[in-house]
Amino acid sequence: MTKTENNILLFSITLCWAASYIFIKNLPENLSSYAYLTLTCGIAAVIMSVVFAGRLKGLQKKTWIRGFFLSAILSVNLLLEKKGISMLDASNASFLAALTIIIVPVIQLFFHKKPTANHIAGAVIILAGLCVSSRFSIGGFYHLGTIYMLGGCVSSAVYTIAVDWYAKEEDPLLICIVQMIFTALTGFLLWYRENPATFSGLVYTRELLSNIFILAFFAKAYAYITLMFSQKYTDAVSVTVIASTEPVVTLVLSLLLPAAYGGGQGFQLSSAAGAVLIALGAVVAGLSFLSRSAKGVGSNRL
Repeated sequence: MTKTENNILLFSITLCWAASYIFIKNLPENLSSYAYLTLTCGIAAVIMSVVFAGRLKGLQKKTWIRGFFLSAILSVNLLLEKKGISMLDASNASFLAALTIIIVPVIQLFFHKKPTANHIAGAVIILAGLCVSSRFSIGGFYHLGTIYMLGGCVSSAVYTIAVDWYAKEEDPLLICIVQMIFTALTGFLLWYRENPATFSGLVYTRELLSNIFILAFFAKAYAYITLMFSQKYTDAVSVTVIASTEPVVTLVLSLLLPAAYGGGQGFQLSSAAGAVLIALGAVVAGLSFLSRSAKGVGSNRL
């Protein structure tokens, strides 16, 4: 697979996650986050297990262990972010969540993996774009929610790096199925603790079932299988860079489908300017002209 083909796949994941806001918005307001996690991941696990039943024979003990580890990190990430988002302004929460683009390279330094000059420059430009588009207030960060969001950001970075390791050694499909199974079980245990009625306590409307199924198929099954598969051919930083373009995709979708994204809010110049910077940063991070320039200068000095 070429780098361009892989980037298209990764971008399709970003599109799924950005578009999922439409369907999440259509869910009942009283639907528990744990119920959402259980239903979407559980349905995704069932779909993948049925479609790829023949591949399940290849499951090994190490795949179960690694899948459990990934599901634990993912569950921690989702729960910390949920708590942080509920305590912070949306703009500040969005900015903190995007810090993954900085944390991933920092963690990789401990494993002697240095980011390229283009990755660094691109990350700085993307962060500038997020600052412009989110218009956050510095004072809003003096809050306990910031701690939760930073914890979620770190766990997201650890998850991305762990997938980068495992995807190159495991069958992406099998480890994704195992991860979904354990994540659904984690969600169910937390849901049961919150409301012992669990499934019997829900009102199963056509709207609920259709939105849950779409989210399970696209935002969970397709997105995570594609993520696992793509990371066999790329690195964790590149994945984070492409994921950071989600605000750009959201902006485009909000212009094309204004009613689905709240409507009536009007076009904001700051959002457009931020989106341009984020897109520019992603392009810079995906190229290597700064690295080549640095090598050229070094060779000239010699």
